[in-house]
Amino acid sequence: MPLKRDEWFLPRRTTNGGTCVETRFTDDAVFVRNNLRPDAGTAVFTHEEWAVFVAGVRDGDYDV
Repeated sequence: MPLKRDEWFLPRRTTNGGTCVETRFTDDAVFVRNNLRPDAGTAVFTHEEWAVFVAGVRDGDYDV
């Protein structure tokens, strides 16, 4: 199912009741927040910053 712009979504591999990050893509930015504490703040990235981060995860640059 294709993602809809401007809607929060959880990762496919989320655990039942677990803390995960929600992500939302808009035309201008990518937003990331804690799904259990959305009031705790939101990180905002440009699409370019997000692409660099995702590439780093895929390349094993982060210990996740």
